[in-house]
Amino acid sequence: MMRRIETVLVVLAIIFYAWFVHRLGVASVLSYVRMVGWGLGATIALESVSRIFNTLGWRVTLAEVPRELSFVRMFQARIAGEAVDYVTPSAQLGGQFVTALMVRRRLKMAIGLATVIVAALAEAVGQIGFVSTAMLLSIRFAAQFQELLWPIIAGLSLAIGLAGAFFAVQLKKPFSWLWSAAAKLDIPQLANPEIKNAAADADAILSGFYARHRLRFAASCLCYLVSWSMGPIEIYLLLRFLHQPAELHTVLLIEALGQLVEKATFMIPGKLVSQEGGKALILSLLGYPAEIGFVIGFLRRIKEMVWVLFGLLALLEHRFIEERGRLLMPSEAESASYRFDRAVARGK
Repeated sequence: MMRRIETVLVVLAIIFYAWFVHRLGVASVLSYVRMVGWGLGATIALESVSRIFNTLGWRVTLAEVPRELSFVRMFQARIAGEAVDYVTPSAQLGGQFVTALMVRRRLKMAIGLATVIVAALAEAVGQIGFVSTAMLLSIRFAAQFQELLWPIIAGLSLAIGLAGAFFAVQLKKPFSWLWSAAAKLDIPQLANPEIKNAAADADAILSGFYARHRLRFAASCLCYLVSWSMGPIEIYLLLRFLHQPAELHTVLLIEALGQLVEKATFMIPGKLVSQEGGKALILSLLGYPAEIGFVIGFLRRIKEMVWVLFGLLALLEHRFIEERGRLLMPSEAESASYRFDRAVARGK
């Protein structure tokens, strides 16, 4: 049932997207893209700052970072997980597991699972902090648009409610529950007691983290707050490249409202509603032409797809290395067996 609802939402979003492009005209959209020119490369580069702070937000949750776990490896795992979240309606859960799996040979699976979930909550808290701060800084400007008041309150309430529910779930031994549910599928691999133990260990790490590492959690939230704060800078740059007025309170309000729209439509993969349509609606309410909002959303989509490509390439590289390791293991085992047989023969 849920999959059917997701399919319907995606189809409706694609229809809306096609209608908007037809209404504006492909030539008009491309002319705006050409107007931005090299500025698109600047926004792609700026996104790297956001992704670095995302990785830092995860890294600070680790009490001890294994020497073999480099920041680059964590960065690759992080962008791969974000790419999975972008293209699938996983409510950001599928990407968290991908992130933990990509570093499991350098970081214990239980620790990896627990810390990426803690980091996901810190990211949500950082987003709430950014949106709240942005709204407070632009409150005078927002007061001129009373029609935005209730949508803003509803969006913030939804974000806080989702974060609170996510935190409550983490205290209910979620990994053990997931293992128990999966074990009922009678899959032989899940009968391995190591998996059950890893799930129990991850639950213990989760429950203990919030009691003993509150400063680490606060530091993680701060990293994600900085990451979210890159959004208004990007909006400012795009507006200036499009020869549109851009003031601090304006870009803060645009980004804050945009994030609330994305939060409300998080089940639709690829941000098919919140990106172009959401920006067109928000900027039109703030006095900009609707096509400017659509183009900003479209340019952001290009930037995000570039980073999705980077993430998927990181995931493919990881899988290639894993498969290569599996292929090499038999030959290595044969060589070891051959050396053992030769040693035995010499002993004789």
